[in-house]
Amino acid sequence: MTILTKPSIGLTQFTDFTMKGSAAKTKFVKDIKYQGDYHPIKDYWKALREGLKKYHEHHFNDSYLLDIIDNALPARQKNYQEAIKAYLKFFKNKNVQWFEPGKSNWVCGDLIVRSNPELGLIIDDIPYLIKLYFKGKNERIDKHKCRSALTLLKDSHYSVEHPDSVKHAILNVQKGRLISEDESTEYHQLALEADAAQFMFIWNRL
Repeated sequence: MTILTKPSIGLTQFTDFTMKGSAAKTKFVKDIKYQGDYHPIKDYWKALREGLKKYHEHHFNDSYLLDIIDNALPARQKNYQEAIKAYLKFFKNKNVQWFEPGKSNWVCGDLIVRSNPELGLIIDDIPYLIKLYFKGKNERIDKHKCRSALTLLKDSHYSVEHPDSVKHAILNVQKGRLISEDESTEYHQLALEADAAQFMFIWNRL
């Protein structure tokens, strides 16, 4: 078992944290702090997440995504199929070009959030840095719930320089919905820092 002394978490984990109620947040942070060693087999969406990036980066045709379904563990194939169907429907009739998103992170005190967007896409002439979110099938995921995550994406430090016109977005893959940022305000920044402070408060008490 791995016991983390300082938190370095993914953006999806941070987003999940911000959406939970108080008691659920405590358990969630505890599970992260005392999690077992990472193994790819435990990462349910790993194959699809990486596959969608390669699909755009190398201009593969749709059959490549169907192969991902066939190669997935049998218990995951139905969810993979539904996610890919929604994904392709979202991009249908859109003009899409790939660009390298690079690596990124956001730091607040002792908390590091690995915010790496999976996709850099120009969609109908608008550049987006996109984080894929795979847990939006049965729960409502909207701009309000994603506000801290969107602010975090915008305020992250990127290894690749992007134009000021780039938009930061979260794609709810199952629903085929792209949730993008509005202009961040000092209140959005304060709310983000408050979420990070709450995470660290729970972390340090466990």
